[in-house]
Amino acid sequence: MQSGREVMIYQFRINSQESKQFQLEIELDGRNTFFDLHNTIQASLRFQSFQLASFFVPDSTGRKQVEISLLDFGVNGKPFFIMQKTRIDEFVSAENPYLIYTFDLFNDRSLFVELTGINMENNLKEPFVKLNRGEAPVQVLEETVAEQDLSLRGEEEAVYDYGILEDYYEIFGEMEDF
Repeated sequence: MQSGREVMIYQFRINSQESKQFQLEIELDGRNTFFDLHNTIQASLRFQSFQLASFFVPDSTGRKQVEISLLDFGVNGKPFFIMQKTRIDEFVSAENPYLIYTFDLFNDRSLFVELTGINMENNLKEPFVKLNRGEAPVQVLEETVAEQDLSLRGEEEAVYDYGILEDYYEIFGEMEDF
């Protein structure tokens, strides 16, 4: 008889709509937290850990229903879940195999997480990256930041654009010296 505990090993496949060739496969104990899964994803993709992220449990149409957040926002008495305290097996099962991992909350950019299998094992001590293939999406869109900065500059310049000097004279007349 083997010693150790029997655990349910959850196998996940993670994909991105931005990077079609990208695929990440992770195995972890169902009793691990979403924070463990988050850290494994972040480390595998070499993302900066200070960026906010959340997991979402979608409904059958793919709309985000339940948020499992990195920070405790505890809003309006609604049930709220934080990654550090929420176990994987509380929300993921064969009947509910999908998650959305939003790694860029400001631009609503996400990875799609699918449960591909559950195995009985007794030897997985920490999350394991089984496959990391293709180019992952960048964590922060620098082009978006640059475009937003340029559009703001354009708006600022528009504020200071007084038009043609002749129009100014029509509107305000001649200025007298004091």
